[in-house]
Amino acid sequence: MMTGYLAAAGVTASKGRVGAVLRDIHPPYHQARCQGATNLNPVPYHAGYVGHKIHIDQNEKLVMFGVTHVLAIDGFSSKIVGQATMPIKNNLTIYDEVYRSAVMEYGMWDQVRVDDGKEFYLTLYMQEKLANHRHNTERPPYRQTQSTKNHTIERMWPEINNRLAQLGVHRTVQAWNEHRIPGKGIPSYLAREGCPKKLSTDLLPDASVAADWYEQEVGSLTRVSQFGTNPFHSAQDQEAAEREFALQCPDVSVLLDNAVNNMPQPFKDGLKGLIDITRRHCQH
Repeated sequence: MMTGYLAAAGVTASKGRVGAVLRDIHPPYHQARCQGATNLNPVPYHAGYVGHKIHIDQNEKLVMFGVTHVLAIDGFSSKIVGQATMPIKNNLTIYDEVYRSAVMEYGMWDQVRVDDGKEFYLTLYMQEKLANHRHNTERPPYRQTQSTKNHTIERMWPEINNRLAQLGVHRTVQAWNEHRIPGKGIPSYLAREGCPKKLSTDLLPDASVAADWYEQEVGSLTRVSQFGTNPFHSAQDQEAAEREFALQCPDVSVLLDNAVNNMPQPFKDGLKGLIDITRRHCQH
């Protein structure tokens, strides 16, 4: 992953060289990464080409804080082709920001692989509706299995859980897509041509239109997922709090950098500062 992160920034360095540097400057982290590298799924897996299978899964380890991550990964190249962070998993958001954006950029996958969650209903509905536009129409357009059996995407969550929300996810996606997978290659290179079958934008409407179709043909959907209550009495109070926090912590990436390197105190201080600022502006 570190070599991928460097490659995304335009720096080419061998895996051995990066490992040697990490071993010298941060031995505990290097040891943990070596142990984590063995956390691979031993079950045989096959995807014949880019566009054969797309795996979509959500992670809710931080859901109590209003953070749910959703990723989509191409089964052949292992490239992350879509991602979104939302307070609560939502059918329309997942369809629009993960599935639809991936298909618009790369093309139509033969099969969508997800778990049994209801949050994928709109995505699966549109995948089935457009089944005749796939490269291989002989396969089932989607499969739902237990989350732990969605092998390809499950491997990603240990990486995501060590990063902070959207900023960390963005970095992780870049690093993953540019790192070399032994015996396979670099995901971004393998997926460079996209799927064999492309779709025009008129076939994949935005989430609100797709939801209208779903409700007409299938049933109801939760269009807006609410998380908690906004503590501010007005938009002006919220904007004032955000400005004050920006002055106190102008670059949140510094908090991320320290946290992922086992130095959590700056992040804790930033969080406490944000809580204090919010309380003050909510008491007006």
